[in-house]
Amino acid sequence: MRVGSPLLVRAGTLADAEAIGEVHAQAWRAGHRDVFESGWLDRLARRRLTLWAEVLADPRRRANTMLVAQRGDRIAGFVYAGPHTDGSSDAEILDCYAHPSVWGQGVAATLMDSATELLVEGRHRRVRLWTMAGANRARHFYTAYGFAETGRRREHDFGDGRPVLEIEYARRIR
Repeated sequence: MRVGSPLLVRAGTLADAEAIGEVHAQAWRAGHRDVFESGWLDRLARRRLTLWAEVLADPRRRANTMLVAQRGDRIAGFVYAGPHTDGSSDAEILDCYAHPSVWGQGVAATLMDSATELLVEGRHRRVRLWTMAGANRARHFYTAYGFAETGRRREHDFGDGRPVLEIEYARRIR
């Protein structure tokens, strides 16, 4: 992807699922290599390649929004957000990833800006998200974007029987 070429943010569709999965898998491989053992990380990344066709086709997830950032004919990143899964009036960023080749180029921030606009239109006042304690690049991004730790922690098992600590972040959006 060429640096400096225009970035288009648009609604993601089922037709984008494969490209979204590729961004997700590559971001996991690069961003979580210090969190997971390499063989397990490879399995988790491969799962992300097919995950989005299932998610975007699931009618139970219609309240959520998928936005993609497109540069030229390639998907550079995505954000998946919607009403918080706990039933509160908060919104939740469920996933936000940029392809490692565009890290540091403002793609994730542009996606977050677009998602925030939609969440404000949906009358949400606050947005929350979870991220892995060992995902230092992501944690730095969220803090720089105005999110703060809420103090809530949880363990999430990605299937290998070794739970990973996750930290909740929140940000007022209006």
